[in-house]
Amino acid sequence: MVCHVNPTGGGLRNDYGSNVVALEELPFKRWQAKGDEDWDGTIGDHLQVGGDFRVQGIQYGNTADTTRKSAVFPMQAEVYTYLELHENAGMFTKLSAKNSETEFWGLFKVLPQNGWIRVGQTLPNYGIRLDDHTSFFRYGNMSKTAVGLNYQEGFQLFWSKKSSLIEFGLPFGNGFLFTASGGTPLNTGSQEMKNFTSQLYFARSFEKFAPMFSVNLMKEDNLSLVGIAGGISFSKFTWTFELDKAENLIDGKNSYAYYDELAWEIKQGIHLITKYDFFDPDEKLLTGAISRYTLGVELFPLNVLEVKIQARLSEVDKNGFIQPDPEYLVQFHTWF
Repeated sequence: MVCHVNPTGGGLRNDYGSNVVALEELPFKRWQAKGDEDWDGTIGDHLQVGGDFRVQGIQYGNTADTTRKSAVFPMQAEVYTYLELHENAGMFTKLSAKNSETEFWGLFKVLPQNGWIRVGQTLPNYGIRLDDHTSFFRYGNMSKTAVGLNYQEGFQLFWSKKSSLIEFGLPFGNGFLFTASGGTPLNTGSQEMKNFTSQLYFARSFEKFAPMFSVNLMKEDNLSLVGIAGGISFSKFTWTFELDKAENLIDGKNSYAYYDELAWEIKQGIHLITKYDFFDPDEKLLTGAISRYTLGVELFPLNVLEVKIQARLSEVDKNGFIQPDPEYLVQFHTWF
């Protein structure tokens, strides 16, 4: 969160995110000095701009039924602006090649202890803002990554459709932050205020380690979501997890999603990633629960370039189901 203009994380990077994390902590040391330490996207005294762009190649499908295919496609094309209207007020806009990804909100830091009020169109603050929307607790499998079940393969909530909301953020010392929001639903097209989301978040850096933990609640019509998320960074290792239970995501059923990731910074600019994703649509393991195992490497050659290389294997707990073959993907991510 400390790296971004958004107080709940993601999107436009602030000066610390651009000139400390991206410039000094991420890229290969060999080319570290080539980064522009004067670039932080600021134009004049009040306007900051930035952007994220991703292109992905994937090989997917099954060899046995000749559906094995390769594809290359854009994943993300977004431009951000943040206009500082006052020391305690600003306007954020995200323009996306995909209209449903567009965001805009005003941020007003007028509450005690540097708390804020945010009004606009964005995602409610729930769980970890992971940049992989195929993880089941965010959105889940889509056409190219779907394993072929006859129902949704994931929560399909926290990605494209945004909520028009009002959010309150209240830091209260020692690394704690409480947020609460009310807004339009993510699961339907209603314009009524039916989504109510809250999070109690803790993150703090100690001398040798940095823990993070959150408790999350969301209520939307008959759908309710409750979960915990957390992790810890120690030396060159970072572990993160999230566990969520959804009631009536599928009518009359309880669904579960779990995410677990371990990252090892082998050396600056090279991260080895192992990840486990799990989704159970109805508490019955033999009716289509999905487990996905991921092994990959993330490379940061430059302070504006990330390359992801991954192999992913999915297993479906369903009698008689033809198990999918592994997927292989390469993703290029650049930002400014």
